[in-house]
Amino acid sequence: MNRKSGSLLQSINDESGQTLIWSAFLFALMLGIGGLTVDLGHAYICSRELQASTDAAAMAAASQLPITTSNQTTNTVVSTGTQYGSQSGKYNAIANLNTPLAVTGATTTVTPGCVTVGGLAQCSSTLLANAVMVKQTVTIPTMFIRALAAVGINSAKSITLSATAFAQMRGAQRGPYDVAMLIDTTSSMQTSDGGSNCTGTKVQCAEQGAQILMSEFSPCLPGGACGTPAAGSGNVPNAVDELSLFTFPAQTAGSQLGNDESCPSKTLSEIPYPDSTAYGTVSHSNPRMPPVGTATGDITSTNLQTLVNQYQVVGLSSNYRASDSTTGTTPLTVASGGGTSSAPSIVDAVGGNSYFTGTTGTCNGMQAKGGEGTYYAGALFVGQEYLANNSRSNAANVMILLSDGDAGSSTTSFSGSLNNSGSSKGSYPSSTSMCQQAVDIATAAKAAGTKIYVVGYGVASGGCGTDSGLTACQALRQIASSDQNFFVDTSSVACAGATSVTMNGKTNSLSAIFTAIVGDLTLPRLLPNNLTTIGWTPAS
Repeated sequence: MNRKSGSLLQSINDESGQTLIWSAFLFALMLGIGGLTVDLGHAYICSRELQASTDAAAMAAASQLPITTSNQTTNTVVSTGTQYGSQSGKYNAIANLNTPLAVTGATTTVTPGCVTVGGLAQCSSTLLANAVMVKQTVTIPTMFIRALAAVGINSAKSITLSATAFAQMRGAQRGPYDVAMLIDTTSSMQTSDGGSNCTGTKVQCAEQGAQILMSEFSPCLPGGACGTPAAGSGNVPNAVDELSLFTFPAQTAGSQLGNDESCPSKTLSEIPYPDSTAYGTVSHSNPRMPPVGTATGDITSTNLQTLVNQYQVVGLSSNYRASDSTTGTTPLTVASGGGTSSAPSIVDAVGGNSYFTGTTGTCNGMQAKGGEGTYYAGALFVGQEYLANNSRSNAANVMILLSDGDAGSSTTSFSGSLNNSGSSKGSYPSSTSMCQQAVDIATAAKAAGTKIYVVGYGVASGGCGTDSGLTACQALRQIASSDQNFFVDTSSVACAGATSVTMNGKTNSLSAIFTAIVGDLTLPRLLPNNLTTIGWTPAS
């Protein structure tokens, strides 16, 4: 009897011990599950931060592409991508991803390479990289599951995260943009190009550059036909990129559109530069870039419109192609009847499809009648003010100036009036310091957010005879938004800072330059991480 009682008591004590053991185990298990949730939540946050900065680094690196045999930018691509990484001291440095909060701080690897998607130029013997891969890794500590190290699981002390992003170069995605093209049609543009850009006259070659722009820009959203513009309008429904065309010298208001855009083109009626007479007796409070409005010292909106009418050939238009995917020998839409059609045609104004050897109809495009010297300060002023007053809120403003850069219209051509309208000598409008006036106006336009490209065509040494200590090369370079936006063709003298481009074996041809401008106005794009889908190969 006593033996049984003792045995029962021992049994009870034994079960009590098991309960304590199981309680302790379940408590540790619940603590472990809770700790795992906390640690995984922290890891998820860090992973999202790492991926976001990796995407940013890839986009930044892709903005420096492509890498070509004539433009070895590998170091720039790598350094730019690294600068936007998560490492300490970089633009996207994040506390969670660097010591002391991380066990091992973030590392960034940037690898240029090639992809086969996106409709971009494919890598070749001259195009070495059209895309980039960025990979980042970081090791973060655990807070609760590190306790498992006590039973020998040392890997529980930390978690290693990694993120990868691929991005392709500009050319994949665009705008929208509102673009003003300013084309020199002075007498120097009558001469033959000599074959460095095309076989026609210089003005015809310049117009072919405009054709290239319109063949690459997006007139409407992709996926179908652009639709029909409203009566008398040059814009299609859901327009994306709109272009306007200006010329200098100025022409008689009211006849310029019909004469330059009509098919066949008619005789032009050029006039002495009207800038000062349009202002009347207004005293400009800011003569470098006269404000437009109603306050004392402002140029009136009526006078501004007078200037626009005398410099502008066609207003902002998107009816230059029938669809976003139009290609072939006749990609541009030639209007029937030119200037007499229901909608002004910017395509007719630049000679139809002559660059593509396609249909041009009877459109000869803008002419270079001559008779007035070069004065592009006025065209820059009018182009900027036109964009400021007519561009869309969702579009970025762009001006493209094509000229030899030698502003030097004589006082006689200005009718002797440009220094008598309240402006000081050398301030716009004036017959002295003409290149500096253009630089000043461009500076104000860039400050207002307009991106300016400059195409120096037939630039000679010296130039800018009305300016002291300023050459044509220097003036054109200062007008451009950056050296990346400054080009000179193969017939020009070498200009310091100008970007060199090659296409179809020809260096600094107008076709290569205008193609480069289109490429620069596009944006890089992130790609999926499926290597097979994007056809990724690292650059050799």
